[in-house]
Amino acid sequence: MLWEVDIYPGEGRANPAAEEVTNEAADLGLAEDLDVVAGRGFLLQGNLQREQVERIATELLADGIVEQTIIGRVGDANLQQPPHVCERLIYVLPKPGVTD
Repeated sequence: MLWEVDIYPGEGRANPAAEEVTNEAADLGLAEDLDVVAGRGFLLQGNLQREQVERIATELLADGIVEQTIIGRVGDANLQQPPHVCERLIYVLPKPGVTD
């Protein structure tokens, strides 16, 4: 089974990844007033139950004090509703073998 764990900054928390995107877009002359919310995600594959995925997410992948997680099977509708209001949801995946 393939699970997805999406991690977003908590309400009112800084979002350095989003700030980097908006600064780069401004530097390139693409847009001066982008409204971006950035998160990160993980795909977990294996014979895992939801409770196990939740434990992995809360104990290994995310900091529950400053971050929010959304967990679901790949394709679940709840993964399409990030905790922050946004017009579009875009997933950017690194090239295989790239870790950062």
